Amino acid sequence: MNIETEQEFIDRRPQRLCKMCGKCCRVVTSSVSYEDMQKRALEGDQEAIDFLELFEPFESVEAAKAVDREIVENIPDYENRTFYTCRFLKGNLCSRYENRLNVCKRFPSSPWAVYPPGCGYEGWLFVEREKIMKYVRGLKEEQLKYKMMLKTNPELKEKLEKLISTIDENIKIFAEYGSEKW
Repeated sequence: MNIETEQEFIDRRPQRLCKMCGKCCRVVTSSVSYEDMQKRALEGDQEAIDFLELFEPFESVEAAKAVDREIVENIPDYENRTFYTCRFLKGNLCSRYENRLNVCKRFPSSPWAVYPPGCGYEGWLFVEREKIMKYVRGLKEEQLKYKMMLKTNPELKEKLEKLISTIDENIKIFAEYGSEKW
């Protein structure tokens, strides 16, 4: 398995799965706080600038829950998050779809994207995550084999340690998604 880039993932994402329900725009959150998002935008981070152009924060978590409780409560640690709504969502559709920003065009941009319950991508993203987890588990099995070989083949120590280290680096790519547990 080749580790693909975000763009490669996006290019092969089946757009037909989108139900055009608008849920992914109605109530969203980010991995950083609103304050951090504002700071990044002031520092010139284009993704933060785009995000803040598109999304306005709800006054509270309760206000976001009033719009869609299921989406909010689907987010881990939701009590400590800022939730947003898209300024350009009209009904379930984007009022500037033809001129939408990259942050919109790229959703979902990863198998680990946070998506609303019932999203059309839900099953596909699950399968994509499983493929990656299977790949990482295979790396771990290979690494274990090399560690066992170290005990019986001291003459290969340097080569085996290099292989083990290389595998470690590949596993760490997925650490933010929990690869140490797979």
